[in-house]
Amino acid sequence: MSFLRIAMLFAAAFSAAWAQLSTAIELNSRGNQAADAGRYEEAIGLYRESLAIWSASGPEYDAHRAGTLFNLAIAVSSLGDRPEAARVLEQAFALHRRTLGMEDSRTLSNLNLLASNYLMIGEIGRAEALLEEALPIERRIFPESIQTARTLGSMCNVSVKRGRFAEALARAEASLEIATKTAGEDSLDAALAYSNVAESHRLTGHPERALPLFRRARLIYEKALGPYHPRVASVLSQEGLILLDDRKPASAEELLVRSVDAVNRSCPKCSVELAIAENNLALLRFQQKRYTEAGDLMTHVIKLRESFTASPGPELAGALRLLAAVRAKEKRFDDAARLTSRADVILGFK
Repeated sequence: MSFLRIAMLFAAAFSAAWAQLSTAIELNSRGNQAADAGRYEEAIGLYRESLAIWSASGPEYDAHRAGTLFNLAIAVSSLGDRPEAARVLEQAFALHRRTLGMEDSRTLSNLNLLASNYLMIGEIGRAEALLEEALPIERRIFPESIQTARTLGSMCNVSVKRGRFAEALARAEASLEIATKTAGEDSLDAALAYSNVAESHRLTGHPERALPLFRRARLIYEKALGPYHPRVASVLSQEGLILLDDRKPASAEELLVRSVDAVNRSCPKCSVELAIAENNLALLRFQQKRYTEAGDLMTHVIKLRESFTASPGPELAGALRLLAAVRAKEKRFDDAARLTSRADVILGFK
């Protein structure tokens, strides 16, 4: 075969390979456009097409594959499938860590989103391990970056789940300071930080400090995301709890019902957010002695939590105990005892 023919074949092969890579880039970009427009199912299909090309192109394109996996996980998460989002983020994070290193902002962004999803599905230990790895790096390289704020915010949630509320408040306030300075007072990151500070105040017994901060967070979310977004629903539910504890059941009911309705309207597959919203509404129904409604809500909450929780934890145990209290009021004492026993097993009681 002549040198010219070999060169022509090489050029043709190179041209075909480059066309494939260009297609992968285009598919990823189209996926981003669809996701930005809220067309998440379409975005997921485009990302998966892009990933097929990156995977077939060899390990030298693993950084590109990681980026598309990260985008895919965001779209999957936006549809409410947190376990699947975590699985995809695990793949992306492994590739980001290997190709870019732990000090790259993209790797840390991946880590933070993975830790957030772990927290939502009850994998507290896995989330905490990632966050403890990230924070020293972030404080050394970019101490006032938005990734540092996000890490501190997630560490606040770890502290809440561990019952360390004073520690949670300190972490939330540090996150808020960085978020407002870096992203702005009206940013989504600031809204998340405001809600974390608010929840920490609520849990440390200062609802009067919590309520205006929750309302500040909700206003930011509503302006940026609309009135039915799951983040709006989450804040509404927390506000409702404060009003319920303050013996304002009518005002609490308005917010708690709105919270459940918002999740069902905007993201019916958002099982984590729906479980929280329905659990809090069930607390109100229990206080109102509307036991049938409370029982129906808590039965659904338990079903939801079992669908996304790999390791049963305090949230599921709390749901079981609330349903047990409902069954006791209904004089279904055998059911109440069975539910309480299961909750005790989860919490390690004998």
